[in-house]
Amino acid sequence: MRDIPSSESGTPAEGALQFELTDFSDARRALDEPPAGLEVARQLRPPNWDSRRRPPLPTDHAMGGRAVDWILSLPIDIRPLKLADTVPRIANELAEHWPDADRAAAFVSDLLIDRRGGRRGFSAEIKKELGVLHHTLRQIRSENRAS
Repeated sequence: MRDIPSSESGTPAEGALQFELTDFSDARRALDEPPAGLEVARQLRPPNWDSRRRPPLPTDHAMGGRAVDWILSLPIDIRPLKLADTVPRIANELAEHWPDADRAAAFVSDLLIDRRGGRRGFSAEIKKELGVLHHTLRQIRSENRAS
């Protein structure tokens, strides 16, 4: 057995590894028992939402005809072109919800507000487009209530 190099003061030399003497039962117990606080740390981690998502559909990757018609029906300055290009699945769903302003507003609100925690979020440009759509829906809803 080799000695660990030490300085003249009896402490290990700089860069030398220090070891703590232990027996196998202590080492095994340390491996078998999780460290204190590990379970609390696991609970703090955001949940994995992949297992809760619906299976992918063909329309998730391309805009449907209804979504194209919906976007073309909107005034040019509020068309969510970046959203449609980047996340066609959401454009398809928005087109489905749009005739019902309350339902569409709730859908857009859920996209803008992270109620689950841990979402990656949208780019600033898409957030802006969603904000404009949400504002437009609020106007439509208030006009509907006034009439």
